[in-house]
Amino acid sequence: MTETIPIIDLSILHTPEGVEILSTQIGDACRDIGFFYVINHGVPSSLVHELFNVGYDFFQNKANEDKLKISMKYAARAFRGYFVLGGELTRKKPDWKEGLYFGAELQDDHPFVLEGKPMHGKNLWPEDMPQMKDAVLNYMEALTVLGHLIMELIGRSLALDPNYFREKFTSEPFTPFRLFYYPPDDLGYHLDDHTERWGVGEHTDYGVITILAQDEIGGLQVKTKSGEWIEAPPIPNSFVVNIGDMLGIWTGGKYKATPHRVKNISSNGRLSAPFFFDPGFDCVIEPASSFDGDNNLFVDANSPWSKPFRYGDYIHMKVMNNFPELSKSNNDQMTIK
Repeated sequence: MTETIPIIDLSILHTPEGVEILSTQIGDACRDIGFFYVINHGVPSSLVHELFNVGYDFFQNKANEDKLKISMKYAARAFRGYFVLGGELTRKKPDWKEGLYFGAELQDDHPFVLEGKPMHGKNLWPEDMPQMKDAVLNYMEALTVLGHLIMELIGRSLALDPNYFREKFTSEPFTPFRLFYYPPDDLGYHLDDHTERWGVGEHTDYGVITILAQDEIGGLQVKTKSGEWIEAPPIPNSFVVNIGDMLGIWTGGKYKATPHRVKNISSNGRLSAPFFFDPGFDCVIEPASSFDGDNNLFVDANSPWSKPFRYGDYIHMKVMNNFPELSKSNNDQMTIK
């Protein structure tokens, strides 16, 4: 029987047995497939609509030369701004998408910026689209609240105090946010060598959880434990949630990140908005000794990630590998593969 991605209704949260039911459902989803939908999540639909309206406007109506005015090369080590179609790599292969990178809005006098901490700073906003800044920052604020709620339920599913993750790892979460646009793909393959072309190739996410909004086009695929690829079709007014590598490390593989990929085979452009709810940038990551699991998820004994490490170092290196040309221009040394 083909596996399906469960739909979890958060509207029962405040009922007498709601927390117990939801934590059990989320725990089952994390253990069995690593993906689930949430509905009745409390994020106003108006925020999602505003975000997608400015996203479509930017990607579909703005000229390329205007998009390039906020190119990521102008954000230096902050890794913010626009990248062109094929400008981001997944496992060293170009993705068939263009996108915008955002993060917490930090001014030049913020301590993290003054000390040169990578992936921190101001976002790049198109000058003629003032509505984008409000749409993005309001959305990120609402998704941060939802991220804390989901992590409380995940903690309960592991028989932990509901504030366990917040107190130890996500009191000040690192929250990268993206808008991705996948153009219509009438060919489905690369012109140069006719290899199959993916909007995003097979991968797992780096952090704790990802909360994804997607439009009605579809194209997200999830790899089940049996090796079967299944669709994660759009469901109105829902978010798709999946767990990342760090939650796998913390739980010793009990909740392990699931590979997924994207392909737009429609005649229309596809827009998606992944919000990454991650450990604090300076958070030290190490396997949690209280969980049963394989404790050997994706690194070998000689890897720099086989011992406790700072999450910021991990995600910074991963993002640099996704943008090698940008990283070279910023004089970043890519020594970890």
